[in-house]
Amino acid sequence: MSEKHDYEQIRKDMEAPQKTVLWEDAHRGDKDTDAFLWKGDPRAKPIQRIGLVLFACIFLLLVVCLTSLVFQSHFENGSVVALLVCVALTLLSARLIRNAFLHPKHSAHKPGHPD
Repeated sequence: MSEKHDYEQIRKDMEAPQKTVLWEDAHRGDKDTDAFLWKGDPRAKPIQRIGLVLFACIFLLLVVCLTSLVFQSHFENGSVVALLVCVALTLLSARLIRNAFLHPKHSAHKPGHPD
């Protein structure tokens, strides 16, 4: 009986690192990531915040490149569309950076005082 228990424990230990291979587990992880990107997480770790800021900087780099192309073409050849894309990317970057710096709200509850 002990041998079967050991085998089951070994099997569970081997399957644990492969959890994200299954569609349901990967989808659950994706939902958490999407929620962090769009809503922010006050309990996010500093490395997650840094990663989110760097991700937002990629979009800001695209904004700089597109804007420079518009100015080099002297606002011709579809520059209005490029400027609209720049505005959208700037708003996206601002949202991501805001979410990266989202901190937990401090409650008004003071220790020793009843609610």
